[in-house]
Amino acid sequence: MSRFDRNIVKIWTLNSLALWLVSLTASAQIYKSVDENGVVTFSDTPPAASSGKASTVVQSNVTNSMPGLSPAVPSPEAATNEKSAARSVSIASPQNNATIPMGAGIFDVTAELGAPLAEDELLALYLDDELVNSPQASTVWTLTYVIRGPHTPQERQLSSAGETLGESEKITVLVLRPSILRAAPR
Repeated sequence: MSRFDRNIVKIWTLNSLALWLVSLTASAQIYKSVDENGVVTFSDTPPAASSGKASTVVQSNVTNSMPGLSPAVPSPEAATNEKSAARSVSIASPQNNATIPMGAGIFDVTAELGAPLAEDELLALYLDDELVNSPQASTVWTLTYVIRGPHTPQERQLSSAGETLGESEKITVLVLRPSILRAAPR
């Protein structure tokens, strides 16, 4: 017998074994037991006669039968909420009250959008209520040489006309930078 034929026999044997196990478990009975406290237990073995539990065999056509759910029709108010959720923008990073470690004041600000930007929409980043660079389609800004101290970034989703469609909450970040120490004149 060739190696190929032996592999075919192995595959056929494994498939047969799997089908036999599936048919064995499909024909297993499920027992429902209720104890004296009203606790319901399901098992594939009947409870011991001395346990005092009342048990019944669950019919296979009853197991996991649940009526289907009909989809809810959204109200006009829900459609408005969905539109505002699609226009939602938030700051994914850094987190609120984050501390930017010692260094040159370089860190990324990342936007998280409720829905992708439309072709004519852009994002703008404001730091301490001042526009950083020009609006862009990217959701990441790399800020460099931010002076030390607390700062409040905020992101805004803008239309092609420049009107604000959505904006994030302002968060606070604390930038730590080494201060330049100068020796006093002698």
